[in-house]
Amino acid sequence: MKKKLFAEDEQRRHSSEWLNNSSRFFNKKEQGEPVIREYVVDDIDRRLNAEFSFKTLLCHPLWQLIDNAQPSTQSIKEVLVNLPASYVNLLYREDADGNPAGRKKINGYKLIDRTDIHALTCWIAFCLESTEPKKTVLDTPQLLALQYLLKIGLTTPFASIIVEFYNYLNQQFGYLYANQVMPSAHYAHVFHMPDGNLGYLPMRLISAGPLGIEPVLSFYQELCRRATQLKLVPDTKEGQLCFYNFIRHTEIQKLIDSLFLADNHPTSLKELKRRISIFGQH
Repeated sequence: MKKKLFAEDEQRRHSSEWLNNSSRFFNKKEQGEPVIREYVVDDIDRRLNAEFSFKTLLCHPLWQLIDNAQPSTQSIKEVLVNLPASYVNLLYREDADGNPAGRKKINGYKLIDRTDIHALTCWIAFCLESTEPKKTVLDTPQLLALQYLLKIGLTTPFASIIVEFYNYLNQQFGYLYANQVMPSAHYAHVFHMPDGNLGYLPMRLISAGPLGIEPVLSFYQELCRRATQLKLVPDTKEGQLCFYNFIRHTEIQKLIDSLFLADNHPTSLKELKRRISIFGQH
């Protein structure tokens, strides 16, 4: 958005005073200052007439959610009810006056195929709502939230901040999980890389001792390149999304073996899924 605003043709259209003021505005936001004067953002949107509203991103409830280092049930609800109506209707039942009331029980997989900031907000909220230790059961919301972040970090403009965003979440909220005692496999999944070396996949979005996310992003890309080489998915953004939605951390070794080590490689994602399921029975 900033690059477009200060492109040569845009500079010719707008006064130098307005551009200087806008430059200071962007610089302050890049330093972490919250939006106080929304009319400035409205003015930027009006002048650029961009396909995606800058205000929608900059004033999104997500930032309110992650700015609060001591989230409560009420503060999380205040964030979620300010999402677009389609999300509020998915998450909440209505009372007699049509206002959001009790939360619905939803299948998280209804959100996993999406790629927007609204679903990301939901996933982070789900993680912050439940911080009690789960000693015997894998924390599915945490795992799905992580996989969602990885996907949008590889296929959307969110890529420019994903590492910083992931680190911020863990610095801000890691303390909530400091006293959790659970099997190490609920923190990290150990597997053999295609070259035989050991690899480690995080199994949670937020923890007191998070793994670095950069190697995971590179590994996801390696898997996707292999899938496109085998023509399991097209070499397009849609193909990448399809494959990243297919990945399950709990099945990662079977996925690697099927993609890289099998004598006869799968010819479709359906065939790949069948092989992974068969491996799981032995």
